[in-house]
Amino acid sequence: LGGDKDEKGKQQLLECVKKGELKGVEVKEGAGQQSKCPDCTSGKLPRTSFPISSDHASTPLELVHTDVCGPMQTPDRARGSRYFVTFLDDFSRLSWVTLVKTKDEVAKVFKRWIRYVERESGAKVKVLRSDRGGEYLGKELQTFLEEKGISHQLSVPYTPQQNGAAERLNRTLTDLARAILSHAELDNTWWGAAVQYANWVKNRMGSKGLGGKSPYSLWTGKVPNVSMARVWGCMAQYKVPDQQRRKLDPKAQWGIFLGVSERSKAWVLWSVADQRVMESRDVVFHEGLNFKGWKEHGTSQSGTSIQDPHTASIFEGAWEDPGDEGEEQQEEPEPADPNHEESRETDSTPQPATQADARDDQPEQHVPSTPSRSSWQQLLDQQLSKTPRTPMKRVTWEEKLRRLEEGEATPLRRSARISQPPERFTPGHIARMHDHLVSDLDDCMLVDMHGHEYALDVCLMGQVHEPRSVHEALNRPEWVESMHEELESHKVNGSFELVDPAVVPPGLEVLRCQWVWKYKHNPDGTVERPKSRLVVMGNTQKLGVHYEEVYSPVGKHATLRGMLGISAALGLDIHHMDVKTAFLHGDLEEELYMRQPPGFDDGSHRVCRLKKSIYGLKQAPRQWYLKFDEALMDFGFERSECDPALYHFVRDEERISLFLYVDDLLLLCSSKALLDRVKEFLSSRFRMKDLGEVKYYLGMQIERDESGILIHQERYILNMLQSFGLSEANPVRTPLPTGFDVHAYEDEPLLRDELVKLYQSIVGSLMYACTTTQPQIAFAVSQLSKVASCPKMFHLQAAKRVLRYLKGGVKSGIFFQTQPQSQVQLVGFSDADYAGDSASRRSHSGYVFCLNGAAISWQSKRQPVVALSTTESEYISLCQCIQEGVWLRRLFGEFGHDHAGGVPVFVDNQSAIALAQNACLHGRTKHMQVRWHFIREMVAAGEVILQWCPTNRQAADILTKSLPFECHGVCMTLLGMQPHDDRVPAADAGVLVLLSLADSMLWVAPTHEQGGVV
Repeated sequence: LGGDKDEKGKQQLLECVKKGELKGVEVKEGAGQQSKCPDCTSGKLPRTSFPISSDHASTPLELVHTDVCGPMQTPDRARGSRYFVTFLDDFSRLSWVTLVKTKDEVAKVFKRWIRYVERESGAKVKVLRSDRGGEYLGKELQTFLEEKGISHQLSVPYTPQQNGAAERLNRTLTDLARAILSHAELDNTWWGAAVQYANWVKNRMGSKGLGGKSPYSLWTGKVPNVSMARVWGCMAQYKVPDQQRRKLDPKAQWGIFLGVSERSKAWVLWSVADQRVMESRDVVFHEGLNFKGWKEHGTSQSGTSIQDPHTASIFEGAWEDPGDEGEEQQEEPEPADPNHEESRETDSTPQPATQADARDDQPEQHVPSTPSRSSWQQLLDQQLSKTPRTPMKRVTWEEKLRRLEEGEATPLRRSARISQPPERFTPGHIARMHDHLVSDLDDCMLVDMHGHEYALDVCLMGQVHEPRSVHEALNRPEWVESMHEELESHKVNGSFELVDPAVVPPGLEVLRCQWVWKYKHNPDGTVERPKSRLVVMGNTQKLGVHYEEVYSPVGKHATLRGMLGISAALGLDIHHMDVKTAFLHGDLEEELYMRQPPGFDDGSHRVCRLKKSIYGLKQAPRQWYLKFDEALMDFGFERSECDPALYHFVRDEERISLFLYVDDLLLLCSSKALLDRVKEFLSSRFRMKDLGEVKYYLGMQIERDESGILIHQERYILNMLQSFGLSEANPVRTPLPTGFDVHAYEDEPLLRDELVKLYQSIVGSLMYACTTTQPQIAFAVSQLSKVASCPKMFHLQAAKRVLRYLKGGVKSGIFFQTQPQSQVQLVGFSDADYAGDSASRRSHSGYVFCLNGAAISWQSKRQPVVALSTTESEYISLCQCIQEGVWLRRLFGEFGHDHAGGVPVFVDNQSAIALAQNACLHGRTKHMQVRWHFIREMVAAGEVILQWCPTNRQAADILTKSLPFECHGVCMTLLGMQPHDDRVPAADAGVLVLLSLADSMLWVAPTHEQGGVV
């Protein structure tokens, strides 16, 4: 075919001639010799066979193979990862696996891994072998390899066989993962946990290529202990810690076995009730039962445990950083199916870990004793003989309301019914009955179902808690009555009506609803009453379909404190009213439908057509505000221009101001008759509750006597200390140590997930305290908030120190003095800490405004730009301060206190004052942004009066830095607060600020004597 170049054709021709199969062919000498034909090579060149490599590493980490496997068709359930990265030590054949969302994470993962294995083994990685994937050729990884002196061997393009060890490892792990997923009958969203467990098992199994030894034993020199291995994906019951259980909660919860923890001596499970990955050392395994079989047997949870703040993740190894946490409240009716798409959110984001560092000294497996089949039958027979089974008649919620109106006793759901024992007893049935039937009573006897409510009340006498499920609420009389009251409110209000589902417009989703239960408390912390709230699940609403506008204003805390200050100064009454079921008054503008309330479904498959707003709707706050605003306008109130949640009514000499925070009202009035008129009007338009003189408002305790008004948060602070386990901690005298730097200890490792969450909870709790009654901790909270996403142990200790500081003065708050001359004087302080942030070198601003010597508005904040001098930093802070001062002046003008001469603002920097008062241009100030020169216009207009004060009398100093105790105490005195320690220097115990206003002298700060405010 190819002439002289057709070598194969030549050979075939010669064979035929030799056998006499062809004639007419002359064979020349040397015709049988082959020669290379370029054309044949071009068309037929095969791949050279790959010889088995005889080159193996002789020491650990001498050669490391790595590869990326993916993307998987479904994201991993726990973290949303689509790839996994493997590292294989050529000497021991030990492998490590980590899950990643994208290939961009490979460089970061490799850096963490190499630091860990080199520290663990004492050896150094010499050669890294990988394919030519972009994730391995990136600049970040290449630079790191050069710095570490690691040789990088790359496979030839399109030749994965040259990275065969890593490729084979990927295949082994995916084959094993696929097999155990199939056996467990779980969907592919569990692939990440399956791969991790497959790798854990593979590392501990002997290999012929290693002379019968396992990779783990070659790496560590120890014989692996696999006593903790279990059938992957089997069902298990884990013990709920006593600290996280209420009296009648089950002692065990159900979970799915995912693997063995790499960070502690525990098993790792997926909690079915909490929908999260968690660890436990006290576990009972049911290896013959998987999740599908568990559901088919009807096994369910009797309750839901509260969230464990110390949840850890199997996938987070010693060499990996913890991932972000997510949390989602689950709907109660039945345990969520882990195979369902909606249950992918976890409370602890899992990450893969090294399988070499597992703890092989195993925990004891506690297996609770389980009564025999006959004993259970006897117990059931006894109970069934005492309580006859009566068929349950389904009662509609409308019928239940009718009975309530007629005074009938509504039978509790399931109050006289006992489940029939199953025909076949399985370990799951026995464990379930153990949870449901055996309580914490020492005699372990069944409680008579007719006396169940009484037994529950007895157990809860020492510790009151809200229901955590509809089933629990329906078995507690106080909550049944509370839910009936809520439904009665809807009936009276005409919130919704039952309609046939056919009337729902096509494409309009019917919204789900749920119950929320909460105890209402008195000011002294005792329980006032249980409150049930039916709420729509607004998270399922869609913009443009279920709602449009949602904005609704709430009152500002500065306005609230200002009203309290005026009330104290002028001796005016300030009363508290509450609107019952406020959101139910709003009128809906959209057509919406909702499912029937859980526990009160009449079985007719009808849906509720909403006729009015209801709690949980995104637009509910707005619709309520518009309704209430309309009512006040009808009475003659005028909405404030400074705070849309503040209203004023003025007639002749009578004046009343109304402050609204959602459904809580404060009424500041100069006339008792006018106050009664307003209360009567509001009660005629809405269902109101008159609480009299205010004593407790928005978490603040308000105490009043002839000397003034004290606002504090004693109860809130004590609860906070108890929640974080610091009730018995020793108090300290300042929130933070002097010179505290939030960016210190940069080399310290980040906190684990559970501690990050604890830190964020502490900072969030402190933030509310500092925005209401504790301005002296504002700087501390501002600093700690900077690292809320990446805290270290240093920061957690600092946050706990702030809590210990509050413990030293739980009743310390802001005191508004009664003024003999009924004067209302507003004063401001502004300060800055130049280049206070050691990382960004930005300055820190702080300002505070005091009404008659008591703080009403403050701020502690890092400046938005880098200041080039102390003058510039003070000038920027002063601008922010004056913005607040101008607003406060107009706010108090609406109350009838104009501050005609302007609001005094004290600054301890003469250059900043000069720059504000004179439009001068200097080389060191000409670069400053125009917006900061707003100060000059306000000074020229007489809105503010700038005054100099010495630094040791600068009240805002406490908002810009951590101060020594003596300075801290002086600043607290200037803020109208009592220092937490009586050992304030005598010279500072009665600090008074002298203001020079034209020719008059005014004393504005209170004096403290003998630990009390006078």
